[in-house]
Amino acid sequence: MRSRDDFYKPGIPARRGEHYGAFVRFARRHAGTSVLDLGCGFGAYGSALADEGWKCVGCDINVDYLQTAAGLGLPVVGADSALPFLDRSFDSVLIFEVIEHVPNVEKLLTEAFRVARKNVLVTVPNSENIDLMKQNDVTYAHMLSSDHLHFFDPVSLESLLRRYSNNVSIERSDPILPFWFVGRSLPFYGMKLLFRLGVFKPRFFSRLYAVASVREN
Repeated sequence: MRSRDDFYKPGIPARRGEHYGAFVRFARRHAGTSVLDLGCGFGAYGSALADEGWKCVGCDINVDYLQTAAGLGLPVVGADSALPFLDRSFDSVLIFEVIEHVPNVEKLLTEAFRVARKNVLVTVPNSENIDLMKQNDVTYAHMLSSDHLHFFDPVSLESLLRRYSNNVSIERSDPILPFWFVGRSLPFYGMKLLFRLGVFKPRFFSRLYAVASVREN
């Protein structure tokens, strides 16, 4: 018999080489040349961007995580609430898969917008259809993280970020595609082709990507 802990586990940061490429592509599109990876974990995203020419600094509360990130060559700083940086020290602040875990979201965002010159980039799991998905016995792995404190849909995420920014863009992304649940067979490849051609459109999206511009003084 398996226990609750076999299924509900705290979220673990991505490691370099196992990180999610879509986050790096998202940062490429929107980040300025200097970046603070806030809640950097093992430094996977900051170091990937640094390899491509971005000036990146990682910041996290977990010292063990920071040691791994530093081993990748990423400059790192430990911080709990107040960030040890001057106002507008970085073009962009990345907050990838972080605010759903943080008790005081407002404090984190206040500091992020204080040290950013251009924008703050945020990703979170998308909970907008979670009730419908549960009714149909469908969930996705990241929603099972036992240390999630907050759940966001597009409206609530935009409402939160508009406390700090006049220009907020929210994108639903990372679709949950039905052919994933079909074995590698003729229906699998047929459905995959129809989605690629745009004949079928995905209904459920597992993640939200937000770009929030810094207010001008």
